[in-house]
Amino acid sequence: MKYFYLLLLLSISSSLWAQKDKSTFKKLDRSLKLIETQYVDTIDAAAITTAAVKAMIKQLDPHSKYLSKSSLQKSNEMINSSFAGIGIRFQILNDTLIILNAVKEGPCDKAGLQAGDKLITINGESVVGKAISNQFFSKRLRGKIGSPVKLTIMRHSDHSIHSYTIKRGQIPINTIVSNYLINRNTAYIKISSFSRSTNLEFQIAAMQLQMSGIKNIIIDLRGNPGGLMISSIRLADSFLDDGKLIVFTQGAHSQRTEYKATAGGQMDKARLIILIDENSASASEIFAGAMQDWDRGLVVGRRSFGKGLVGRNYRLPDGSAIRLTTGHYYTPSGRCIQKSYSKGTQLYNQDLALRYKHGELYTADSIHFPDSMKYYTHDKRLVYGGGGIMPDIFIPLDTSYQSPYLNKLSRYGVINYFTGLYFDKHLEHLKKQYPNYSSFRNHFHPDKKDLKAIEDLALVKYKIKPNGKYINKSKLYILNNFKALLARDLYSNGTYYEQSNNLDKMVQTAGKLFKTNTVFKAHGIHN
Repeated sequence: MKYFYLLLLLSISSSLWAQKDKSTFKKLDRSLKLIETQYVDTIDAAAITTAAVKAMIKQLDPHSKYLSKSSLQKSNEMINSSFAGIGIRFQILNDTLIILNAVKEGPCDKAGLQAGDKLITINGESVVGKAISNQFFSKRLRGKIGSPVKLTIMRHSDHSIHSYTIKRGQIPINTIVSNYLINRNTAYIKISSFSRSTNLEFQIAAMQLQMSGIKNIIIDLRGNPGGLMISSIRLADSFLDDGKLIVFTQGAHSQRTEYKATAGGQMDKARLIILIDENSASASEIFAGAMQDWDRGLVVGRRSFGKGLVGRNYRLPDGSAIRLTTGHYYTPSGRCIQKSYSKGTQLYNQDLALRYKHGELYTADSIHFPDSMKYYTHDKRLVYGGGGIMPDIFIPLDTSYQSPYLNKLSRYGVINYFTGLYFDKHLEHLKKQYPNYSSFRNHFHPDKKDLKAIEDLALVKYKIKPNGKYINKSKLYILNNFKALLARDLYSNGTYYEQSNNLDKMVQTAGKLFKTNTVFKAHGIHN
Protein backbone atom coordinates (compact mmCIF):
# COMPACT_ATOMS: atom_id res chain seq x y z
CA MET A 1 0.00 0.00 0.00
CA LYS A 2 1.22 3.48 -0.85
CA TYR A 3 1.05 4.80 2.70
CA PHE A 4 3.72 2.22 3.59
CA TYR A 5 6.26 4.84 2.47
CA LEU A 6 5.25 7.08 5.34
CA LEU A 7 5.37 4.26 7.86
CA LEU A 8 8.86 3.32 6.69
CA LEU A 9 9.93 6.94 7.00
CA LEU A 10 8.72 7.06 10.56
CA SER A 11 10.55 3.82 11.41
CA ILE A 12 13.83 5.29 10.10
CA SER A 13 13.73 8.79 11.56
CA SER A 14 11.51 8.46 14.60
CA SER A 15 11.85 4.94 16.00
CA LEU A 16 12.63 6.15 19.50
CA TRP A 17 9.69 8.53 19.42
CA ALA A 18 7.37 5.72 18.27
CA GLN A 19 8.46 3.53 21.13
CA LYS A 20 7.81 6.28 23.66
CA ASP A 21 4.44 7.29 22.27
CA LYS A 22 2.84 4.43 20.34
CA SER A 23 -0.55 6.14 20.36
CA THR A 24 0.83 8.91 18.13
CA PHE A 25 2.24 6.39 15.69
CA LYS A 26 -1.07 4.52 15.61
CA LYS A 27 -2.87 7.83 15.07
CA LEU A 28 -1.03 8.38 11.80
CA ASP A 29 -1.50 4.77 10.72
CA ARG A 30 -5.22 4.88 11.54
CA SER A 31 -5.74 8.21 9.76
CA LEU A 32 -4.18 7.00 6.53
CA LYS A 33 -6.15 3.74 6.60
CA LEU A 34 -9.41 5.62 7.14
CA ILE A 35 -8.69 8.01 4.27
CA GLU A 36 -7.82 5.17 1.92
CA THR A 37 -10.75 2.89 2.86
CA GLN A 38 -13.58 5.25 3.90
CA TYR A 39 -13.16 8.52 1.99
CA VAL A 40 -15.99 9.34 -0.44
CA ASP A 41 -13.79 9.63 -3.55
CA THR A 42 -10.85 7.69 -4.96
CA ILE A 43 -7.64 9.21 -3.70
CA ASP A 44 -4.04 9.46 -4.86
CA ALA A 45 -2.41 7.72 -1.92
CA ALA A 46 1.11 8.57 -3.13
CA ALA A 47 0.30 12.29 -3.30
CA ILE A 48 -1.27 12.24 0.17
CA THR A 49 1.73 10.39 1.58
CA THR A 50 4.12 12.95 0.06
CA ALA A 51 2.03 15.80 1.46
CA ALA A 52 2.09 14.17 4.91
CA VAL A 53 5.87 13.76 4.79
CA LYS A 54 6.32 17.40 3.76
CA ALA A 55 3.99 18.56 6.53
CA MET A 56 5.93 16.62 9.16
CA ILE A 57 9.30 17.89 7.99
CA LYS A 58 7.98 21.45 7.95
CA GLN A 59 7.64 21.21 11.74
CA LEU A 60 11.37 20.61 12.11
CA ASP A 61 14.24 22.94 11.19
CA PRO A 62 14.55 25.01 7.98
CA HIS A 63 17.14 22.66 6.46
CA SER A 64 15.33 19.33 6.81
CA LYS A 65 13.37 18.79 3.62
CA TYR A 66 11.67 16.34 1.29
CA LEU A 67 13.54 15.53 -1.94
CA SER A 68 11.63 14.27 -4.94
CA LYS A 69 13.35 11.71 -7.15
CA SER A 70 14.52 14.41 -9.59
CA SER A 71 15.63 16.74 -6.77
CA LEU A 72 17.61 13.91 -5.19
CA GLN A 73 19.30 13.21 -8.53
CA LYS A 74 20.35 16.86 -8.87
CA SER A 75 21.61 16.89 -5.29
CA ASN A 76 23.66 13.75 -5.91
CA GLU A 77 25.10 15.26 -9.09
CA MET A 78 26.43 18.21 -7.12
CA ILE A 79 27.80 16.02 -4.33
CA ASN A 80 29.40 13.58 -6.79
CA SER A 81 30.71 16.42 -9.00
CA SER A 82 29.35 14.97 -12.22
CA PHE A 83 26.29 14.33 -14.36
CA ALA A 84 25.52 12.38 -17.54
CA GLY A 85 25.37 14.61 -20.60
CA ILE A 86 27.13 15.74 -23.77
CA GLY A 87 29.55 18.26 -22.23
CA ILE A 88 28.92 21.78 -23.52
CA ARG A 89 28.64 25.26 -22.07
CA PHE A 90 26.04 27.24 -23.96
CA GLN A 91 24.00 30.41 -24.07
CA ILE A 92 20.56 31.05 -25.52
CA LEU A 93 20.58 33.97 -27.97
CA ASN A 94 17.54 35.07 -29.94
CA ASP A 95 15.76 31.74 -29.36
CA THR A 96 18.80 29.72 -30.47
CA LEU A 97 21.38 27.74 -28.48
CA ILE A 98 24.96 28.72 -29.25
CA ILE A 99 27.84 26.60 -27.95
CA LEU A 100 30.38 28.67 -26.02
CA ASN A 101 32.82 25.82 -25.50
CA ALA A 102 32.92 22.06 -25.15
CA VAL A 103 34.23 20.26 -22.07
CA LYS A 104 37.75 19.08 -22.88
CA GLU A 105 37.76 15.37 -23.77
CA GLY A 106 33.97 15.30 -23.30
CA PRO A 107 31.55 13.70 -25.80
CA CYS A 108 31.02 16.87 -27.87
CA ASP A 109 34.70 17.77 -27.86
CA LYS A 110 35.63 14.30 -29.12
CA ALA A 111 32.89 14.43 -31.76
CA GLY A 112 34.25 17.70 -33.15
CA LEU A 113 31.65 20.26 -32.12
CA GLN A 114 33.10 23.76 -31.95
CA ALA A 115 32.63 27.06 -30.15
CA GLY A 116 30.00 29.11 -31.96
CA ASP A 117 28.06 26.12 -33.34
CA LYS A 118 24.30 26.72 -33.22
CA LEU A 119 21.96 23.87 -32.37
CA ILE A 120 19.15 23.30 -34.88
CA THR A 121 17.63 19.92 -33.94
CA ILE A 122 17.82 17.34 -31.15
CA ASN A 123 16.72 13.84 -32.15
CA GLY A 124 14.93 15.34 -35.14
CA GLU A 125 13.03 17.92 -33.08
CA SER A 126 13.55 21.53 -34.12
CA VAL A 127 14.90 23.60 -31.23
CA VAL A 128 15.10 26.96 -32.98
CA GLY A 129 12.55 29.74 -32.53
CA LYS A 130 10.64 28.04 -29.75
CA ALA A 131 9.97 29.03 -26.15
CA ILE A 132 13.26 27.47 -25.06
CA SER A 133 15.14 27.64 -21.78
CA ASN A 134 18.08 26.05 -19.99
CA GLN A 135 15.66 23.51 -18.53
CA PHE A 136 14.31 22.75 -22.01
CA PHE A 137 17.80 21.78 -23.21
CA SER A 138 18.85 20.07 -20.01
CA LYS A 139 15.88 17.71 -20.29
CA ARG A 140 16.81 16.76 -23.86
CA LEU A 141 20.60 16.69 -23.66
CA ARG A 142 21.08 14.86 -20.39
CA GLY A 143 20.35 11.16 -20.01
CA LYS A 144 21.87 7.79 -19.21
CA ILE A 145 25.58 7.28 -19.77
CA GLY A 146 26.15 5.68 -23.15
CA SER A 147 22.75 6.61 -24.53
CA PRO A 148 22.84 8.32 -27.97
CA VAL A 149 21.51 11.75 -28.90
CA LYS A 150 21.34 13.05 -32.48
CA LEU A 151 22.26 16.69 -33.03
CA THR A 152 22.13 18.95 -36.07
CA ILE A 153 24.18 22.13 -35.88
CA MET A 154 25.06 25.11 -38.03
CA ARG A 155 28.80 25.86 -38.07
CA HIS A 156 29.67 29.38 -37.04
CA SER A 157 32.48 30.02 -39.53
CA ASP A 158 30.66 29.17 -42.78
CA HIS A 159 27.02 28.42 -41.80
CA SER A 160 27.36 24.84 -43.06
CA ILE A 161 25.07 22.16 -41.61
CA HIS A 162 26.50 19.13 -39.79
CA SER A 163 24.88 16.14 -38.05
CA TYR A 164 26.30 14.16 -35.15
CA THR A 165 25.28 11.15 -33.10
CA ILE A 166 26.83 11.58 -29.68
CA LYS A 167 26.90 9.14 -26.79
CA ARG A 168 26.30 10.77 -23.44
CA GLY A 169 29.15 10.56 -20.97
CA GLN A 170 30.09 11.47 -17.41
CA ILE A 171 30.62 15.24 -17.27
CA PRO A 172 32.68 16.58 -14.34
CA ILE A 173 31.53 19.55 -12.27
CA ASN A 174 34.59 21.39 -11.00
CA THR A 175 34.23 23.04 -7.59
CA ILE A 176 37.52 24.96 -7.78
CA VAL A 177 36.35 27.41 -10.40
CA SER A 178 39.40 29.65 -10.38
CA ASN A 179 43.05 29.14 -9.47
CA TYR A 180 45.71 31.64 -10.46
CA LEU A 181 48.64 33.72 -9.23
CA ILE A 182 47.78 37.28 -8.24
CA ASN A 183 51.48 38.00 -8.04
CA ARG A 184 54.73 36.09 -7.64
CA ASN A 185 54.01 35.25 -3.97
CA THR A 186 50.21 35.11 -3.75
CA ALA A 187 47.71 32.59 -5.10
CA TYR A 188 43.94 32.91 -5.36
CA ILE A 189 41.60 29.90 -5.22
CA LYS A 190 37.83 30.19 -5.60
CA ILE A 191 35.80 27.23 -4.31
CA SER A 192 32.14 27.30 -5.37
CA SER A 193 30.96 24.33 -3.25
CA PHE A 194 32.26 21.21 -1.51
CA SER A 195 31.86 17.86 -3.26
CA ARG A 196 33.64 14.51 -3.58
CA SER A 197 36.11 15.96 -6.07
CA THR A 198 37.06 19.11 -4.13
CA ASN A 199 39.94 17.53 -2.24
CA LEU A 200 41.53 16.08 -5.38
CA GLU A 201 41.05 19.37 -7.21
CA PHE A 202 42.74 21.20 -4.34
CA GLN A 203 45.63 18.72 -4.17
CA ILE A 204 46.35 19.30 -7.86
CA ALA A 205 46.09 23.08 -7.43
CA ALA A 206 48.30 22.98 -4.32
CA MET A 207 51.03 21.03 -6.11
CA GLN A 208 51.04 23.58 -8.90
CA LEU A 209 51.21 26.42 -6.41
CA GLN A 210 54.03 24.83 -4.45
CA MET A 211 56.03 24.48 -7.66
CA SER A 212 55.51 28.22 -8.20
CA GLY A 213 56.97 28.90 -4.75
CA ILE A 214 53.97 30.83 -3.41
CA LYS A 215 54.01 32.03 0.20
CA ASN A 216 50.46 33.40 0.48
CA ILE A 217 47.08 31.95 -0.45
CA ILE A 218 43.58 33.43 -0.64
CA ILE A 219 40.73 30.90 -0.31
CA ASP A 220 37.56 32.56 -1.60
CA LEU A 221 34.43 31.00 -0.08
CA ARG A 222 32.04 33.84 -0.84
CA GLY A 223 28.73 32.53 -2.09
CA ASN A 224 29.77 28.95 -1.27
CA PRO A 225 26.64 27.23 0.15
CA GLY A 226 28.56 24.25 1.53
CA GLY A 227 28.01 20.68 0.42
CA LEU A 228 29.88 17.60 1.54
CA MET A 229 31.17 18.14 5.09
CA ILE A 230 34.07 15.69 4.78
CA SER A 231 35.47 17.66 1.83
CA SER A 232 35.63 20.79 3.96
CA ILE A 233 37.34 18.81 6.72
CA ARG A 234 39.95 17.51 4.27
CA LEU A 235 40.61 21.03 3.04
CA ALA A 236 41.18 22.17 6.63
CA ASP A 237 43.50 19.20 7.10
CA SER A 238 45.77 20.67 4.42
CA PHE A 239 46.38 23.75 6.58
CA LEU A 240 46.61 22.30 10.11
CA ASP A 241 49.19 20.33 12.08
CA ASP A 242 48.68 16.70 13.00
CA GLY A 243 46.13 16.03 15.76
CA LYS A 244 44.39 19.40 15.76
CA LEU A 245 40.61 19.23 16.06
CA ILE A 246 38.85 20.51 12.94
CA VAL A 247 35.21 20.07 13.93
CA PHE A 248 33.01 17.83 16.06
CA THR A 249 29.38 16.83 15.61
CA GLN A 250 26.72 15.80 18.09
CA GLY A 251 22.97 15.26 18.19
CA ALA A 252 20.25 13.91 20.44
CA HIS A 253 20.58 10.47 18.81
CA SER A 254 24.22 10.64 17.71
CA GLN A 255 27.27 10.64 19.93
CA ARG A 256 30.02 13.21 19.73
CA THR A 257 32.24 12.53 16.71
CA GLU A 258 35.54 14.37 16.33
CA TYR A 259 37.45 15.04 13.12
CA LYS A 260 41.15 15.85 13.50
CA ALA A 261 43.97 16.88 11.21
CA THR A 262 46.51 14.32 10.06
CA ALA A 263 50.21 14.66 9.37
CA GLY A 264 51.61 16.16 6.19
CA GLY A 265 49.28 19.06 5.40
CA GLN A 266 50.23 20.40 1.97
CA MET A 267 49.76 24.07 2.83
CA ASP A 268 50.58 24.14 6.54
CA LYS A 269 53.33 26.76 6.02
CA ALA A 270 51.59 29.24 3.72
CA ARG A 271 50.04 32.42 5.07
CA LEU A 272 46.29 32.22 4.65
CA ILE A 273 43.34 34.57 4.15
CA ILE A 274 39.79 33.23 3.91
CA LEU A 275 37.14 35.37 2.20
CA ILE A 276 33.55 34.93 3.38
CA ASP A 277 30.26 36.74 3.03
CA GLU A 278 26.61 36.38 4.04
CA ASN A 279 26.17 33.55 1.52
CA SER A 280 29.04 31.40 2.82
CA ALA A 281 27.36 28.53 4.64
CA SER A 282 27.68 25.10 6.22
CA ALA A 283 30.89 23.36 5.04
CA SER A 284 32.35 26.78 4.20
CA GLU A 285 31.84 27.83 7.80
CA ILE A 286 33.45 24.62 9.08
CA PHE A 287 36.66 25.52 7.23
CA ALA A 288 36.59 29.22 8.18
CA GLY A 289 35.75 28.39 11.81
CA ALA A 290 38.61 25.90 12.13
CA MET A 291 41.14 28.33 10.66
CA GLN A 292 39.91 31.10 12.96
CA ASP A 293 39.82 29.01 16.14
CA TRP A 294 43.38 27.77 15.60
CA ASP A 295 44.56 31.30 14.69
CA ARG A 296 45.75 29.76 11.44
CA GLY A 297 44.34 32.24 8.93
CA LEU A 298 42.84 35.69 8.72
CA VAL A 299 39.08 35.64 8.02
CA VAL A 300 38.11 38.64 5.89
CA GLY A 301 34.71 39.81 4.67
CA ARG A 302 31.24 39.84 6.20
CA ARG A 303 29.41 37.62 8.69
CA SER A 304 28.66 34.22 7.18
CA PHE A 305 25.23 32.64 6.78
CA GLY A 306 25.06 30.71 10.05
CA LYS A 307 24.28 27.06 9.23
CA GLY A 308 25.67 24.74 11.88
CA LEU A 309 23.53 21.69 11.17
CA VAL A 310 24.55 18.25 9.93
CA GLY A 311 22.16 16.65 7.47
CA ARG A 312 21.78 13.18 6.03
CA ASN A 313 19.71 11.85 3.13
CA TYR A 314 17.41 8.90 3.86
CA ARG A 315 16.07 7.21 0.75
CA LEU A 316 12.43 6.14 0.47
CA PRO A 317 11.12 3.18 -1.58
CA ASP A 318 9.69 5.34 -4.40
CA GLY A 319 13.08 6.88 -5.21
CA SER A 320 12.52 10.08 -3.22
CA ALA A 321 14.27 10.91 0.05
CA ILE A 322 14.21 13.12 3.09
CA ARG A 323 17.10 15.35 4.06
CA LEU A 324 17.02 15.08 7.85
CA THR A 325 19.08 17.14 10.26
CA THR A 326 20.78 14.66 12.61
CA GLY A 327 23.10 16.89 14.63
CA HIS A 328 24.93 20.16 15.14
CA TYR A 329 28.54 20.75 14.29
CA TYR A 330 30.89 22.72 16.53
CA THR A 331 34.14 24.53 15.73
CA PRO A 332 37.29 23.60 17.72
CA SER A 333 36.56 26.25 20.38
CA GLY A 334 33.10 24.73 20.93
CA ARG A 335 31.09 27.24 18.91
CA CYS A 336 27.85 26.25 17.25
CA ILE A 337 27.34 28.94 14.63
CA GLN A 338 23.75 27.96 13.70
CA LYS A 339 21.50 31.01 13.71
CA SER A 340 18.20 30.74 15.56
CA TYR A 341 15.14 29.35 13.80
CA SER A 342 12.93 29.44 16.91
CA LYS A 343 10.66 32.10 15.37
CA GLY A 344 9.80 30.00 12.35
CA THR A 345 11.06 29.25 8.87
CA GLN A 346 9.59 32.36 7.26
CA LEU A 347 11.52 34.76 9.50
CA TYR A 348 14.60 32.53 9.22
CA ASN A 349 14.49 32.83 5.43
CA GLN A 350 14.22 36.61 5.71
CA ASP A 351 17.42 36.88 7.74
CA LEU A 352 19.68 38.07 4.94
CA ALA A 353 17.15 40.69 3.84
CA LEU A 354 16.94 41.90 7.44
CA ARG A 355 20.72 42.13 7.65
CA TYR A 356 20.65 44.35 4.58
CA LYS A 357 17.84 46.45 6.02
CA HIS A 358 19.61 46.91 9.36
CA GLY A 359 22.81 48.03 7.65
CA GLU A 360 24.94 45.03 8.62
CA LEU A 361 26.37 44.65 5.13
CA TYR A 362 27.79 48.16 5.35
CA THR A 363 29.03 48.47 8.93
CA ALA A 364 30.24 45.99 11.53
CA ASP A 365 28.89 48.24 14.31
CA SER A 366 25.35 47.05 13.58
CA ILE A 367 26.25 43.45 14.57
CA HIS A 368 25.74 42.49 18.21
CA PHE A 369 26.36 39.14 19.91
CA PRO A 370 25.18 38.27 23.45
CA ASP A 371 27.84 37.57 26.10
CA SER A 372 26.55 34.00 26.36
CA MET A 373 28.00 33.40 22.87
CA LYS A 374 31.59 34.29 23.84
CA TYR A 375 34.31 31.82 22.96
CA TYR A 376 38.08 32.03 22.64
CA THR A 377 40.52 30.86 19.99
CA HIS A 378 43.63 28.80 20.77
CA ASP A 379 45.57 32.01 21.45
CA LYS A 380 42.73 33.52 23.48
CA ARG A 381 41.24 35.83 20.87
CA LEU A 382 37.57 36.57 21.47
CA VAL A 383 35.13 35.06 18.93
CA TYR A 384 31.39 34.46 19.02
CA GLY A 385 29.06 31.56 18.35
CA GLY A 386 25.51 31.68 17.07
CA GLY A 387 24.59 33.33 13.79
CA GLY A 388 27.60 32.61 11.62
CA ILE A 389 31.34 33.29 11.56
CA MET A 390 32.24 36.93 12.24
CA PRO A 391 35.33 37.89 10.19
CA ASP A 392 38.51 39.18 11.79
CA ILE A 393 38.49 42.07 9.32
CA PHE A 394 35.13 43.42 8.15
CA ILE A 395 34.79 44.53 4.52
CA PRO A 396 31.51 46.28 3.70
CA LEU A 397 29.51 45.70 0.56
CA ASP A 398 31.20 47.71 -2.18
CA THR A 399 28.96 50.49 -3.49
CA SER A 400 31.66 52.28 -5.51
CA TYR A 401 30.06 51.37 -8.83
CA GLN A 402 26.50 50.65 -7.74
CA SER A 403 23.65 52.66 -9.27
CA PRO A 404 19.95 52.14 -10.09
CA TYR A 405 20.98 51.82 -13.75
CA LEU A 406 23.50 49.04 -13.03
CA ASN A 407 20.92 47.28 -10.84
CA LYS A 408 18.53 47.15 -13.80
CA LEU A 409 21.23 45.88 -16.14
CA SER A 410 22.00 43.11 -13.65
CA ARG A 411 18.36 42.24 -13.03
CA TYR A 412 17.68 41.69 -16.73
CA GLY A 413 21.05 40.11 -17.52
CA VAL A 414 21.82 42.80 -20.11
CA ILE A 415 25.63 42.62 -19.92
CA ASN A 416 25.60 38.82 -20.16
CA TYR A 417 23.27 38.94 -23.17
CA PHE A 418 25.37 41.62 -24.86
CA THR A 419 28.47 39.49 -24.27
CA GLY A 420 26.80 36.54 -26.00
CA LEU A 421 25.90 38.69 -29.00
CA TYR A 422 29.45 40.06 -29.15
CA PHE A 423 30.87 36.52 -28.95
CA ASP A 424 28.63 35.42 -31.83
CA LYS A 425 29.49 38.41 -34.03
CA HIS A 426 33.26 38.55 -33.47
CA LEU A 427 34.24 34.93 -32.64
CA GLU A 428 36.65 34.27 -35.51
CA HIS A 429 38.39 37.61 -35.01
CA LEU A 430 38.67 37.10 -31.25
CA LYS A 431 40.13 33.59 -31.62
CA LYS A 432 42.71 34.81 -34.13
CA GLN A 433 43.61 38.03 -32.31
CA TYR A 434 43.64 36.58 -28.78
CA PRO A 435 44.63 32.89 -28.90
CA ASN A 436 44.97 32.72 -25.10
CA TYR A 437 43.78 34.56 -22.04
CA SER A 438 47.12 36.28 -21.49
CA SER A 439 46.92 38.05 -24.83
CA PHE A 440 43.24 38.86 -24.26
CA ARG A 441 43.90 40.27 -20.78
CA ASN A 442 46.74 42.48 -21.97
CA HIS A 443 45.39 43.71 -25.29
CA PHE A 444 41.58 43.59 -25.32
CA HIS A 445 40.29 46.86 -23.90
CA PRO A 446 36.53 47.60 -23.99
CA ASP A 447 35.84 51.28 -24.64
CA LYS A 448 33.09 53.88 -24.85
CA LYS A 449 31.78 52.31 -28.10
CA ASP A 450 31.10 49.07 -26.25
CA LEU A 451 29.49 51.00 -23.41
CA LYS A 452 27.23 52.80 -25.91
CA ALA A 453 26.31 49.47 -27.52
CA ILE A 454 25.30 48.09 -24.10
CA GLU A 455 23.20 51.22 -23.45
CA ASP A 456 21.46 50.82 -26.82
CA LEU A 457 20.70 47.13 -26.19
CA ALA A 458 19.31 47.96 -22.75
CA LEU A 459 17.04 50.62 -24.21
CA VAL A 460 15.80 48.74 -27.28
CA LYS A 461 15.36 45.24 -25.84
CA TYR A 462 14.65 45.95 -22.17
CA LYS A 463 13.32 49.55 -22.22
CA ILE A 464 15.98 50.63 -19.71
CA LYS A 465 16.51 54.34 -20.26
CA PRO A 466 20.12 55.61 -20.07
CA ASN A 467 21.11 57.97 -17.27
CA GLY A 468 24.39 59.82 -17.74
CA LYS A 469 25.07 60.31 -14.04
CA TYR A 470 24.55 56.65 -13.14
CA ILE A 471 26.29 55.32 -16.25
CA ASN A 472 29.36 57.42 -15.44
CA LYS A 473 29.44 55.98 -11.92
CA SER A 474 29.06 52.37 -13.10
CA LYS A 475 30.97 52.39 -16.40
CA LEU A 476 34.19 50.84 -15.07
CA TYR A 477 32.25 47.95 -13.57
CA ILE A 478 30.10 47.50 -16.70
CA LEU A 479 33.10 47.30 -19.03
CA ASN A 480 35.13 45.11 -16.66
CA ASN A 481 32.17 42.76 -16.23
CA PHE A 482 31.77 42.57 -20.02
CA LYS A 483 35.46 41.70 -20.40
CA ALA A 484 35.23 39.08 -17.61
CA LEU A 485 32.17 37.43 -19.16
CA LEU A 486 33.77 37.40 -22.60
CA ALA A 487 36.94 35.85 -21.13
CA ARG A 488 34.78 33.12 -19.55
CA ASP A 489 33.06 32.39 -22.87
CA LEU A 490 36.33 32.31 -24.83
CA TYR A 491 38.53 30.47 -22.33
CA SER A 492 37.18 29.16 -19.02
CA ASN A 493 35.26 30.01 -15.84
CA GLY A 494 38.51 30.70 -14.04
CA THR A 495 39.36 33.62 -16.29
CA TYR A 496 36.08 35.28 -15.35
CA TYR A 497 37.24 35.62 -11.75
CA GLU A 498 40.77 36.57 -12.74
CA GLN A 499 39.37 39.51 -14.69
CA SER A 500 36.50 40.51 -12.39
CA ASN A 501 38.81 40.48 -9.33
CA ASN A 502 40.51 43.58 -10.74
CA LEU A 503 37.62 45.58 -9.27
CA ASP A 504 36.88 43.30 -6.32
CA LYS A 505 37.44 45.31 -3.14
CA MET A 506 37.73 42.24 -0.92
CA VAL A 507 40.32 40.50 -3.09
CA GLN A 508 42.29 43.72 -3.46
CA THR A 509 42.25 44.25 0.33
CA ALA A 510 43.43 40.67 0.91
CA GLY A 511 46.33 41.20 -1.47
CA LYS A 512 47.42 44.32 0.43
CA LEU A 513 47.22 42.56 3.80
CA PHE A 514 49.88 40.09 2.68
CA LYS A 515 52.36 42.91 2.08
CA THR A 516 52.91 43.34 5.80
CA ASN A 517 52.85 41.07 8.85
CA THR A 518 51.38 43.80 11.04
CA VAL A 519 47.72 42.80 10.71
CA PHE A 520 48.50 39.08 11.02
CA LYS A 521 50.49 39.69 14.21
CA ALA A 522 47.81 42.00 15.63
CA HIS A 523 45.29 39.16 15.31
CA GLY A 524 47.69 36.52 16.60
CA ILE A 525 47.69 34.66 13.28
CA HIS A 526 50.41 32.05 12.88
CA ASN A 527 52.57 31.75 9.73
